Amino acid sequence: MLSWVEADTARIRANITAFRDLVAPGTEIMVVVKANAYGHGLNMVAPVAAEGGNWLGVNCVDEASAITKLGIANRILILGHTIPAEAGIAVKNGYRQVLYRLDVAQALSNAAQNLNAAAHVHLKIETGTNRQGVAAADLENFVRTILKLPGLKIEGAYTHFANIEDTLDPSFAQMQLDRFKEAMAVLDRLGVRPEHVHAAATAGALLYPETNFSMVRIGIGAYGIWPSRETQLAARERGRQIALSPALTWKTRVAQIKKVGAGDYVGYGLSYQAGRPMLVAVLPVGYYDGYDRRLSNSGRVLVNGQAVPVIGRVAMNMTMIDVTDAAANVDDEVVLLGRQGNAEIRAEEVAEKAGTIPYEVLSRINPLLPRLRGDVGTDSEF
Repeated sequence: MLSWVEADTARIRANITAFRDLVAPGTEIMVVVKANAYGHGLNMVAPVAAEGGNWLGVNCVDEASAITKLGIANRILILGHTIPAEAGIAVKNGYRQVLYRLDVAQALSNAAQNLNAAAHVHLKIETGTNRQGVAAADLENFVRTILKLPGLKIEGAYTHFANIEDTLDPSFAQMQLDRFKEAMAVLDRLGVRPEHVHAAATAGALLYPETNFSMVRIGIGAYGIWPSRETQLAARERGRQIALSPALTWKTRVAQIKKVGAGDYVGYGLSYQAGRPMLVAVLPVGYYDGYDRRLSNSGRVLVNGQAVPVIGRVAMNMTMIDVTDAAANVDDEVVLLGRQGNAEIRAEEVAEKAGTIPYEVLSRINPLLPRLRGDVGTDSEF
């Protein structure tokens, strides 16, 4: 293997348990495992998430089907779009579907009638994020229409906050919460009382218990990452004590070590010039694998428990590092993300240097890279 990911499923289990202990008794937990379980490996993470969570959240029918093939019986909510042609797959397998389009509602109804089954849906209420969802002004007519469709069961209703991590000014989140409550009043007036009401993702569950309703959706927190530095500080200040442990380690190996003379250049574009005689190691990993090109001349990795800098431009399948002072050898294990010895490269650090967020750093690790279970000392591949 040139590069691989190790996921500590014991840490994922502990993170989910920490949220279970944090929220009010009786609150259900949906563990979001979309995007290959945030890069950790869906096949490996889903069984662990199913142990600790009541529900699993995915983006699409394909992800839901992959979970079904694992023999997992937890309820699955498809949080993204399902095309009408795939409505039958959703209904046949009992997947719950986010609903905000009438043509999808009709397709689900048709499938439910053909299969003599119920199509369970969760209404997505638009409250200010302006992604997918039913606008407040359209909600009553939308619901009246779908109530006429046989086989549809409005099992849930939910919304998603745009910037609830902004703990300095919670006014927009409060406005969204108010709008959501108004929407729930509309549903109640129409005689629709969903069993599952949810608004809070990780940050909401951590900071605002009033957003938790009957279920919370735990995504990034399940993998041991805080949604933002501000969220972590605010949780500490508010006494919402919770310990989160990052579960992912991304590794590669030294492919070659070469001497580079003072004044020589390293990599494309002549972006790095050696100021002294150096030892440069070549790593067989690059931006195709998900190691961001913006880490050129700014990232760092761990070799023998020591942080060393990335030099030159990150290429499609290769990255160079300065190992002059690291006593490195060919085939030495290198940590791109995670812990080695007493040193650690956190997703937050990589995200800051790449000008992005930890969510992207994790989820963009190439899904073709092997995923190994990192907590049991095995090389079992998923």
